[in-house]
Amino acid sequence: MKRRLHAALLSVLALVLGTGALVLTTGENAHADTSAATVTLNPTAGSVTDAPAFSQISVDQACPAGYQDRLDVKITLPGGTDALLARVTDGAPFGTAPITGKLPALAGPFNRAIATVFKPVVDGTYPIHVVCVSSDTTKTDTPTFTTSIEITGDQWAQKAATPPTATALTVTADPAGHQQVDKDYSLHISVTPADAVGTVTVAFAAAPVGSVAWTSGGVSITVPRISAPGVYTPTVTFTPTDPLKYVSSTTTLAYPIVAEPTLVVQNDSGDTLQDTPTIAAGAKLKVSAQGFLPGADAQGNGEDVAVTLDSATTALATTPAKAVDGSFSGLQVSLPSDLADGAHTLNVTGVTSGIKQPFAFKVGKDSSGDTSGTTSGTSSGSTAGDTSGSTAGDTSGSTAGDTSGSTAGDTSGSTAGDTSGSTAGDTSGSTAGDTSGTSGTSGTSAGSGGGTSGGGNSPLAATGAAGITSLSVLALLLLGGGGYAVYRVRRDGRLLTFGPTPRD
Repeated sequence: MKRRLHAALLSVLALVLGTGALVLTTGENAHADTSAATVTLNPTAGSVTDAPAFSQISVDQACPAGYQDRLDVKITLPGGTDALLARVTDGAPFGTAPITGKLPALAGPFNRAIATVFKPVVDGTYPIHVVCVSSDTTKTDTPTFTTSIEITGDQWAQKAATPPTATALTVTADPAGHQQVDKDYSLHISVTPADAVGTVTVAFAAAPVGSVAWTSGGVSITVPRISAPGVYTPTVTFTPTDPLKYVSSTTTLAYPIVAEPTLVVQNDSGDTLQDTPTIAAGAKLKVSAQGFLPGADAQGNGEDVAVTLDSATTALATTPAKAVDGSFSGLQVSLPSDLADGAHTLNVTGVTSGIKQPFAFKVGKDSSGDTSGTTSGTSSGSTAGDTSGSTAGDTSGSTAGDTSGSTAGDTSGSTAGDTSGSTAGDTSGSTAGDTSGTSGTSGTSAGSGGGTSGGGNSPLAATGAAGITSLSVLALLLLGGGGYAVYRVRRDGRLLTFGPTPRD
């Protein structure tokens, strides 16, 4: 049931989209100020059973333009409802003051006695209303002149009374300016004079929103959430408890409902930019957004929206939002070609509402690029360089250089080179020896050179040279034995293989 009521309310709301200004103002009374008019009944007294109740009515004011075709004479009953006593066309049009209307002489459905509409007649004071009516049924206003009669028993008499006091309404909305879709908002209402007694009602066309008794401190009525953006115009009415003392008043309030804010920025290729992107100075962008004031001006637009850079007041671009939903799309924006490196913000702002949507970006080197370079460079050096040295240099030295050095070089070093290294220079021995470690022969030559460099006249140099031949023979024997071992292992299928082979 609640969903149906909600749907019905929203359907009515869609029919009342405002076409006026977006600035919130209180409206004028819906009908003319008739409170100061003087109404005269002829006769001024009679029986409640007389039909017609009176023969003639006169008013010292004219009916407003457009409402001069007929006069309806009504009486307010004890329950507060109005009952028709007579319908008067004799004397029309009623456009020139004073106006006079003659009631039909015969009784009928539109010409009745006071006792006919009272059930039963109750003593008291009752308003008599003279309502100006248009023959155009689309005109639904009710310009009204009022007097009163006092009933005692079966007699009535026009009562001389001070004309009722006019009232006025002041209406403001909370939040001020606008509200987002699917959120409630409140209307705060004041009646002047504050001592008036009556009821305040808010409605959209024929759909009531809320009603509350007026108190001098002001009243508030909540307008239920609206799901579609647009400008909506609720009607606020004050109905006095005693129409002889106060005149009813009506006003309207144009209030915008905006879509939930969204902002999309694209580069010149149509790619959507996100997460504080880095953009080049002079870049061309496309901006689309919603969440600004809808409405209708002469061109059917909502409020203007300006795009500014940082704290600048001059707009890079301006566009009107759409009347129906306060959105725009594809606005071309060009960044200044001399825009400095660093952090910047595009501000997309509604000119009337002040609604602002920022878009942060950077110009210059992207911090993500620096991080990439640091991570990539360090990892590459550490992984590639260190591993390469460890895998290539150490293995080579171990396989060829160290073996050679230990077999030949170390012995040579111990016999001739160590003293030489210590005498002539460890640096020379280390650089030359290690490098020559990749080749046995070079290692031997380097060791010899190191000895000579350490001191050519040393007796240990001759001893090292003399051992070269025997060490070379030993190296050849070891190399031959190793080669034969590899041949046997490979022939038996054990090379890089684990577990038994077919020969086992």
